[in-house]
Amino acid sequence: MKKLVSSIETPLDCRLARALEPDDVGLPEGMEIVHECVGGRWRIRVSYVLRRPDDILTLKNTLDDIVRALQVIEKSIPQ
Repeated sequence: MKKLVSSIETPLDCRLARALEPDDVGLPEGMEIVHECVGGRWRIRVSYVLRRPDDILTLKNTLDDIVRALQVIEKSIPQ
């Protein structure tokens, strides 16, 4: 078993973190998603204990979902 940790640094304000929290339920066993505020900016940390080779695909899909949601959030904020 290996534990992989991925961090996504965003330019977004920490107050927007609640936009993704409802998606953090029903995660696969061994996966954890943590929303952090670092220097006023939102960071997302995803960790996952890989037990089988297919688990890497689950992690990739989760990260893809997060990035897509972040893109929607970023596009909806007026510049």
